[in-house]
Amino acid sequence: MKISKKNKEVIIKEMEYAISKMRSESEEKNKLYYFSATYGVLQRVFNIEYDDDLLFIHFVLNSTYNGINVRLQNPDPVIKIPENFFSRLEDITEELVEALKSNLSIYEHLKKIVLLGYVTIGNGYYLYQKGLLKI
Repeated sequence: MKISKKNKEVIIKEMEYAISKMRSESEEKNKLYYFSATYGVLQRVFNIEYDDDLLFIHFVLNSTYNGINVRLQNPDPVIKIPENFFSRLEDITEELVEALKSNLSIYEHLKKIVLLGYVTIGNGYYLYQKGLLKI
């Protein structure tokens, strides 16, 4: 990522706060609300200092948020959110932050977040039940 140290610190600090708030909540909707801060800070920063990687991270996190939100707003008697889903979302988001801090690749962490989001739709949940998609 080619952004200033200051803006990178803003992103990391905001994401750490969001993860902390997610972990302190018991309600899924509240956890998701705080998760939205992870992509929100990226948009604020790339509006000031654009970087392709920031846009990529934002797209993945925002798309995942939207998929989870649809499932929470429209509960399905068949498609359930797995019991450990939100703790995995918190853990993987924290792994992403650690990669950002250390200037490591973000790809594997974003891939895990996409897989989590995919579990919230019909085919993804089916693959999860079959054991082919692991979160």
